[in-house]
Amino acid sequence: MLAYVTDITAETDFYVIEPDEFPNEDGERNWIQDHLDNPGKLLLLAEASGTIIGSLSFENGRLRRIAHRGSFGIGVRKEWRGRGIGTALLRTLLNWAEANPVIEKICLEVFATNENAIRLYKKFGFVEQGLGSKDVKRGPGQYVDVLSMCRFVKPV
Repeated sequence: MLAYVTDITAETDFYVIEPDEFPNEDGERNWIQDHLDNPGKLLLLAEASGTIIGSLSFENGRLRRIAHRGSFGIGVRKEWRGRGIGTALLRTLLNWAEANPVIEKICLEVFATNENAIRLYKKFGFVEQGLGSKDVKRGPGQYVDVLSMCRFVKPV
């Protein structure tokens, strides 16, 4: 898993985390176990020939007043993009969330420049709810706006 996340963050500029900022093996094990133990968290992996080619992680709010909503991150290896992997991961998340008795709202943040991801999210009914101006700093004088999007999975 660590090799996958290190590789995928090096393949694109659309991640906030940089390859050298990931935890060690123990930290990653704890993070995975936390997702397995918590009914408001989900970790999905897409594999081909025993190799991780995509992932999605979702976490709901820790506190009761925000436990009904959560956010996710998704990634697909560069050579597997455009083949429906992201679509399958996102569809699985939404099906899981619709069946989860607590989750009502799915949120995400995406670089405003990531047109392919935004198109995918809109295809699944996500709507824009805000824009963070210069929320990510890539380097000296290099900033990216971040778009917040959401979708309700249950009637409110």
